[in-house]
Amino acid sequence: MQLAILTAVLTALAAAEAGGGPVAGVAWRLLAISGVILVAPLTALVGTWRLAVRNAANEGSATEGRNATVGVPYSARERALARLQSIVVGLWMSGVLVVLFVAQWPRIVRGNWHLEGWPLLDELAILAPVIAPLLLVWAALYRGERAAQVAAYRTRNLVPPAPQLAQYLWLHVRHYLGLILLPSLAIVGVFDVLRLFNVTAESSSVAWWFALPLLLTILLLMPLALRRIFPTVPLAAGPLREELEAICRQQRCVVREILVWQTGGYMANAAVVGLSRWLRYVLLTDALLERLTPAQIAAVLRHELAHLRKHHLPLRLALLALPAAWWLAIEQIWPQASDAIAAAVNRLGFSAPLVAALALPAAMLAYALIVVGWYSRQLEHEADLAACQAAGGEFDPPAAIEFCQALIKVIGRSSESRAGQWLHPSLANRLRFLRWAADGDAQAAFGRKLWRIRLAIGAAYAAALLAAICA
Repeated sequence: MQLAILTAVLTALAAAEAGGGPVAGVAWRLLAISGVILVAPLTALVGTWRLAVRNAANEGSATEGRNATVGVPYSARERALARLQSIVVGLWMSGVLVVLFVAQWPRIVRGNWHLEGWPLLDELAILAPVIAPLLLVWAALYRGERAAQVAAYRTRNLVPPAPQLAQYLWLHVRHYLGLILLPSLAIVGVFDVLRLFNVTAESSSVAWWFALPLLLTILLLMPLALRRIFPTVPLAAGPLREELEAICRQQRCVVREILVWQTGGYMANAAVVGLSRWLRYVLLTDALLERLTPAQIAAVLRHELAHLRKHHLPLRLALLALPAAWWLAIEQIWPQASDAIAAAVNRLGFSAPLVAALALPAAMLAYALIVVGWYSRQLEHEADLAACQAAGGEFDPPAAIEFCQALIKVIGRSSESRAGQWLHPSLANRLRFLRWAADGDAQAAFGRKLWRIRLAIGAAYAAALLAAICA
């Protein structure tokens, strides 16, 4: 869902810059917006109600299916809920496009209501009908999520936690919106404030001298923000903490704290966040700690530390920013590139700002999905392999077994969505890769492949820099 939300937010912010002035028929446009934003929440509400009726009718019957690829049981309840969520997200995204480009909501906010002079106020108003339906969707889906949570706890002979809708909504707001909205609004706020001091589009390079340091600061301080955005507590002292700290020392990865991310049992995940050794945290969710054995948790930690040791985050960011670097180089070589493209679009009878508002997010999304997504999946395989290696770097079958069992327990009970496989390979592919990589020659070939990709990324940046200097 993060990818869908990020796409919607970027599209809304890009549409806000498309301009166009005031529009006629504001009343019917507002009425249409009010109806459109309710389609996804109502679909979620009706869908969860139908699932509840069906589950009640099938209570006591055999509802378990089997994932034929990996041999892991998962319930029909979970499959149906996953399908409903995909449908609802698709309806929400379609509604966002209608609000932005059919009802012309950004033009109403800026052209008719003249809110563009207030820093961030216009952006918040434009994002309101984009974000508000999500809260209603999550509230409507809570019934289905709660049923799946109770079933999962009872399967493990555990007492499920008490239902808490408010906590569930707050968790989703912090998890899905905090990391996307806050950095985006911070960057936009810088440009809005500079616009008050007459830093116009013609001198946008001046604005970037302010925005880029802010962006770097956000990346450095993100771990502190995550610790506040996510409800976390330090992992209690004991054998598990001692073992995890020993693994961090063995891997030469200094972390400031090992934190338990409290999700109410809804999320089973782990992460190591922080570019700086002084602001680096290990995050383990409560559901992960409940489901896995200490040996399996240790294997998951080795996987996450491999992302850190092998600089996977900087590599992903470098690949993501590569088109921007080349565009800057092209502008140095051909300063009239933007004007020439805008003129060509206008000659075709289209509005250049509107095309930019649609084409830019679409191109960024396609690049992120195809190129960055593929490379991220390769890096996940590399981290999986590191989790299955002994201290000397040799493949360790017992460690591999523990890690594979951890993967199966965490993600093996549900039907994986395509969106969920954007940055991570499917469970079946991850298990298949580890079986293939158990051979030493296969590991060496995979290592050479990743090294060639790293060299290609570096060469692409070097070529862009050389082209800009020689222009």
